[in-house]
Order: sequence, then structure tokens, then C-alpha cells
Amino acid sequence: MALAPHVPLVRLPLWLVAAWPLLTADAFEIEWARVPYPGNPPDKTGHGSVAAEFEISKTEITLGQYAEFLNAVAAKDPHGLWTPTMHTAPTASMVRDRTLIQRTGNPGSYQYTVPATEERRPASFISFMDAMRFANWIHNGMGSGDTETGAYRITEEKELAVRQPGARVWIPTEDEWYKAAYYQPESEGGPAGGYWLYPTRSNEPPQAKGPGDPAQNAASFGGGGREGELHHTSYDFVPVGSLPNAFGPWGTFDQGGNVWEWNETIVFGTQRIMRGGSTPHSVDKLRSNVRSSASAGRKYPDTGFRLARPAPPAPPAP
Repeated sequence: MALAPHVPLVRLPLWLVAAWPLLTADAFEIEWARVPYPGNPPDKTGHGSVAAEFEISKTEITLGQYAEFLNAVAAKDPHGLWTPTMHTAPTASMVRDRTLIQRTGNPGSYQYTVPATEERRPASFISFMDAMRFANWIHNGMGSGDTETGAYRITEEKELAVRQPGARVWIPTEDEWYKAAYYQPESEGGPAGGYWLYPTRSNEPPQAKGPGDPAQNAASFGGGGREGELHHTSYDFVPVGSLPNAFGPWGTFDQGGNVWEWNETIVFGTQRIMRGGSTPHSVDKLRSNVRSSASAGRKYPDTGFRLARPAPPAPPAP
């Protein structure tokens, strides 16, 4: 295996909102895809087997969602959840003048805003530490919720924090992420062996397309090499879910391309896995047999994350 350096908001029924009050996150419009078939076999790489049903966010966490998090917990920002590169981020031409999240004010009264044109684009310059704190915040009810304990005990375990029993949201493990992206049993229309090579329900490479394109086998990556492809360059991410038919087996968007996504799994003692490729990279990075990894504190211009959570209880029988 190589180791490389909008859909409409679906509101939960009232009975489910009552049962899972801290996980609806309506302010974020987080939508969840249920990943069934617990105890599924892994593929030939050994990845993808998950013991229990779970849900994964249909899209990557967006700049708008991350800015709301910052406004709730980072008036002082002692943990460096915001970085100046979010204000002057690289553009397709590498001119550093594209604002993602702007910070104004003074320590103790910082405020964060996102241009309307950027709100639905994936958050980037996010470290794994940032992602754990975001998960803790949602686990603890958002608002003034704690960022250091909850799903992850960052105070005690720091960059090696692992998911705690009873976590209400978390960063998906490599197996969870992999299953959501590539697994589809043959009985459900999947390929022989049950795993696709690309997270667009395809064993053929996707084409690079722009927002609104109706193609099923499409993604945001460094394209332009084939007829009919859009030439994506550098960090020109598309709004999440904006390739409406290019979804994975269980309804996720952009697990291939847009931004690399952190996985919870630890490798090399201290590093965390990243998967899915990104807009600046070539199509081969979207394949199931390609992964990357980095230290938990690293922030990259093309790396973000999505969340997972336990599968809510099935609705009562009528």
C-alpha cells in the first residue's frame, strides 16, 4: 500500500431528536449517512471491517461550521485553533489573498467570520488536534462546551488521545472511513468482493468536474489530463456536496478529492492516517490503496475532516 507524503438538510424526527439531543447539530446542518452491515469482512488490504453500525457525516466539516466553533470557544484561542494562513490562504494561482476565516478583535474578544462565498467549502489548515477539540465541543453540547475532555481526553493524553467509551461523536477510524467510502456488498449492487477502488461507486478513475456537474463518477482533484475534465489547480476546493450524483455507497460526498481527511487510527507510534486525496493532488490519491499520515499537530492547506457517531436506535415499529 502506498504511503503518500448540497444536498437538502434532512431534519431528524422528533422522537430521534429527543433521544439524541446533542448530536443533531442543526446549526451546522450536519447530515449523517448510516453505514450498515456490521461485522463485514475487510478487503484484501485488511481494511474496512467494522463491528457495529455507525453513522458518518455526509460531507466534510465546512468553513462556516468551523467558524461557528471558533466563535464559541476561541475568544482567546489558547490552543491555536485558528491560524493566520486561514486569513490569507493560497489560491489557485498561489497568490495568498483568499480569505477563508478572518479573525478580528483582541485576545479575549476575538471574532471570526467567513465570506459568504466560502461558507460551504471544506475547512482546511485543520490539525488532528483541532479536529479532536471540535468533536469534544459537539460531544459536550456545543455552545460553551469543553474542548479538552469528552470524546477525547486531550488534557491527559494530548496528541495520543483515543476515543473514550460513550463518545457521542468522533473522528472516524481508518476502517470506518474506508468502509463508508468503498464498501458495498454485491447484494447491494457492489463489485465482486464488495469493495470499490474509488469512493464514487466505481473501479474506474473519476473525472475532475466542477460544482453542479451531474456525473456520477466525478470528484475535485488535479485534473485536466483527459477529455472533458475540468482543470482543477492548487486549492480551489468545491463546496461540499456540490457534485450531486457523485456520492459513495452510503451517501457520503467528497470522500475522494477536495481535502485529505484525518482518520483516528495511529501509525508509526504518533502519526494519524489521512485518506481521500485532495484538489491539488492527482486522481490516484483517491484510490482505496493509497493513504498518507502526519503528526497530530500538523496543519496542511488541503487537509480537513469529517465526523462519525453511533447509529441512532431504529424507529419504533408502527
